[in-house]
Amino acid sequence: MKKQIYFFAAVLISALLASSLYAQEAYNLSYKFTNGKTYLYRNATNSNMTQEVMGREMKIKYDANDVLRFVVNKISSNGDARLIFSLDSADVKTSMMGRDTTLDVSFLLGKKVKATISPLGETKDLIEIDSVSSSNNFVSLSQEVNRFFARLAGKEVKTGDTWNNSIIDTIKNFGGAVVDTTDYVYTLEGKIDTLGHSCVKIPFTSNLKMEGKGNMQGMELFINGTGKASGTIYFDAEKGLLIYSEANMDNNITMATSGAQSMIIPITQSLKATQTLIEQ
Repeated sequence: MKKQIYFFAAVLISALLASSLYAQEAYNLSYKFTNGKTYLYRNATNSNMTQEVMGREMKIKYDANDVLRFVVNKISSNGDARLIFSLDSADVKTSMMGRDTTLDVSFLLGKKVKATISPLGETKDLIEIDSVSSSNNFVSLSQEVNRFFARLAGKEVKTGDTWNNSIIDTIKNFGGAVVDTTDYVYTLEGKIDTLGHSCVKIPFTSNLKMEGKGNMQGMELFINGTGKASGTIYFDAEKGLLIYSEANMDNNITMATSGAQSMIIPITQSLKATQTLIEQ
């Protein structure tokens, strides 16, 4: 009799487990923008960088906070959204060799960038409506826009499913360009309440590679680097809206110069970034 009970219990538990597996909720995740609506996000970036120049170590701390605004200008029949981006506010502070500096980034406020974003978060085109002097390219609104939206799967996903995506940035600066390629792996972990929203939780990892060159004060610069990142995205699947994201990144970069004062400058960087929807 006991054997029959154990057998029945085992069968019942197996059936319940199988039922729970098949009952997993499936999602076709997509961004769902409302035509004419304005969205605001608070972005924060904290970076600690160490570089070694001619045997001397230099530490640099960088803290940036901004409020990014985008207005939905048009939604096409295929769901592509034309968005107009601008910064409502921006604050950038650096600390180096015991000296704290607040950078003037007021030239960026109100400058507009137009982008077409697909329902999966892909940037289809990116146009600077208001140009910024090349001398101020150390801050790029276009680059922030290109990486703002996480790339969604483009297929039905359930808990435990993964998908991949790559983003390529070309950063023009110092009379040259650096190509930044990041390969992402996303995983759907499940549902969780976040900042008053029912969200799906999407952890991710990424590998970064950068390569390029430039010119500064007559010296050629050659840049190579790699990095790794991990983080989590909280996405309201019903509303099709990013609610919150956080990421941590570690980079190792080598900058080499040519000419009479040729040198190799190793750079390590740790960075933390967050995005938070501002409810209106």
